[in-house]
Amino acid sequence: MAELHVVQGGTGGRALHMRRRLNVASRVDYRFGQRAIMSGAGIAGSMCAAAMAAQPVSLSETSGPAPGWTAPCTTLTLGGANTPAMNAPPESPTISTERPGFTDGSGITPPGRLVLEFGYTYTFRDRRGVETQTHNGPEILARVGIIEDRLELRVGTSGYVWSRSNDGTGFVSIEGFSDATVGFKVKISDQNGIMPRLALEGMTTIGLGSRAISNRDLEPTMKVIGTWDLGSGFTLNSNAVLTYATASGERFVQGAGSASLSFAVSERMSLFVEYFVLGPRSKGTDAAHSMDMGGALLLSKRVQIDARVGFGLNQEADNLFAGAGISFLY
Repeated sequence: MAELHVVQGGTGGRALHMRRRLNVASRVDYRFGQRAIMSGAGIAGSMCAAAMAAQPVSLSETSGPAPGWTAPCTTLTLGGANTPAMNAPPESPTISTERPGFTDGSGITPPGRLVLEFGYTYTFRDRRGVETQTHNGPEILARVGIIEDRLELRVGTSGYVWSRSNDGTGFVSIEGFSDATVGFKVKISDQNGIMPRLALEGMTTIGLGSRAISNRDLEPTMKVIGTWDLGSGFTLNSNAVLTYATASGERFVQGAGSASLSFAVSERMSLFVEYFVLGPRSKGTDAAHSMDMGGALLLSKRVQIDARVGFGLNQEADNLFAGAGISFLY
């Protein structure tokens, strides 16, 4: 049986290898602008106004106001030239995902928080007289923050895979569960001038997938992630990946590289365009070059939906792939 790999990028570039070679791209890190809301305390009521006119006044707040709310004169201190103190509580974090592209970002899940990313991918391939349609889902990536802006742990899978092929003599179907991956992401350094924010990601398959889909072997992957905040809402993410992969029981080194440019249209919406290469696509083959584009939308600070569509740039790559997903921050 031919080798099948599912490469899952954003739900973060984890290589899940299967018996009939697939290339599924799904994941990218989005940075939505977060605006710190600082609302000063207002003075309401004639008594407050009269007191302020009579002598020096200092106003202080014990808790931050909600956006758009003006506080009354809560604390009035007479006779002193005190400095006003306005301390808004820190904002709750906004979800940041690896979905929906192939490229992972360098962001780290906040400690004590859990990000769950779910998705579905459809792939169409018509190469060398063989037509294949593949569905897989739910793609799942769970990310748990361990150390503030430094370390997260990850568990993922491409889900259940159903693939149907026709070489002109009739249809052949294979299906089953893809392998699972376990891994981590650690931040190395912050952006400094032209040097990007750097992170290192490590993972491996654990050999628990169905025999028809998974190689049922350990396939370790290391990934170097670079992120450049370009300003004006633009962010560039780049990945360099090495996988010690398996094909028909034989080991080979598989490389991958990608670059993803995203633009924050608003505080809720981000769009991206991406190029990635996987080479060799499988043992003894050439590299597969692809492009995709899509976007993500925040339904709230803790819920994001996404979609993307892509196409192959050469004969080794899939003709078309598309998918959508939803993610949650807990």
